[in-house]
Amino acid sequence: MDTFTAVAFLFGIAAILSFVNDRYLHVQHDIGLLILACAATAVLRILANFVPAVDIGLLKELTQSFNLNDTLLKGVLCFLLFRGSVRVSWGVLRDQRWLIGWLAFGGTAGACFLTGGIVYSVLSAFGIAVTLSQALLFGALIAATDPIASLAILSKIGLPQKLETVVDGESLLNDGVAVVLFTIFTASAIEGGEVSVAAAGAIFVQEVLGGAVLGLIGWMLIHYLMLRSTSYSTGLLITLGAVTSMYAAALHLDISGPIATVVAGLLSGNITVPRMNEDMRAPLSTFWTGLDNVLNALLFVFVGFHVVLINPLENVIPGIPALVSIVAVLLGRAISVAAIVGGLNLLRIIRADFFGLTQLLTWSGLRGGLSLALAVSLPDSPWKPLIMNMTFAAVVFSIIVQGLTIQRIFSAERIAGLLR
Repeated sequence: MDTFTAVAFLFGIAAILSFVNDRYLHVQHDIGLLILACAATAVLRILANFVPAVDIGLLKELTQSFNLNDTLLKGVLCFLLFRGSVRVSWGVLRDQRWLIGWLAFGGTAGACFLTGGIVYSVLSAFGIAVTLSQALLFGALIAATDPIASLAILSKIGLPQKLETVVDGESLLNDGVAVVLFTIFTASAIEGGEVSVAAAGAIFVQEVLGGAVLGLIGWMLIHYLMLRSTSYSTGLLITLGAVTSMYAAALHLDISGPIATVVAGLLSGNITVPRMNEDMRAPLSTFWTGLDNVLNALLFVFVGFHVVLINPLENVIPGIPALVSIVAVLLGRAISVAAIVGGLNLLRIIRADFFGLTQLLTWSGLRGGLSLALAVSLPDSPWKPLIMNMTFAAVVFSIIVQGLTIQRIFSAERIAGLLR
């Protein structure tokens, strides 16, 4: 299948599923698409096994038509991160800097190692072949939370501005941290050895500092050009060109594209956007919001097909990796969040309801597009199907189960007093 036909087919499927959700399910967009994508792929797989007339070859051909590394990790991630970071106000971000900083850096690293350690120990006990580097690789890609999915659901409760900033700020910053950790452990998993602390530290510093500098340069370019442009079409091309060029440069320089994108987005949203004229600002905001929704929709639908149709697990007890991944992700997140909230409370840096805030940040830490994109971007290997299936299980559980129950567990009155 040629690329244009594959893209057209994917758009058509996503449009149909989105319509069905809007017309009949009436649930939050990401949740509805995920439910329908899972149901559709499961039904097709079952029918293909029992009804010879049902041919799923076209769907398999669709999932094999894209270069996954280029299409997903490079082509989707830069847009999602830029749009999200532009929305964050650093005035409120500064007020909650200690909690956000510790959650984004310490919490993400802690969740990565805790989740990876649990996965390695339990899967090894069940006789499922996995190395420590591969388990930590999974811990890294699943550690980042999704601000779009989280805030879309929490906004219906009436999230206070402080908590909204914490959820949004952490999710954007931990994207970059997770991708850096993912890069470190991917190299170790592919080479078959264990990564040294010194080597990991060197890669981390190079990725983070290099990405921050590139993001600053990219923002300066955006700022100069945007404030001297008068038409929406020119502004649109400037933002698209700057984001993609910056991300491409990061890939060639071996530094963090996500960090660069987030830095450029934060600076653009807080310095450049307020100085733009309304005729450009409003339509650009609409475009980037729409682009974000479309890319997330395509990503969920596509990965659903990819996991169910291309990467079935063999010689593994059904359900074990999925169950292990869900429990490990929740435990890793809960322990790391509890340690940070408790420590900052004891030092009187924040005033928070320890148990309530820990529960909220744990249960609202939904996984989404970033985790899926990172998992799909892995090079083909004997252990990739295992990582893919664990990732998809954790994302499905977080979006559907956690997403559908947040409103019932956390009322507006309960949330109001969690962070003072």
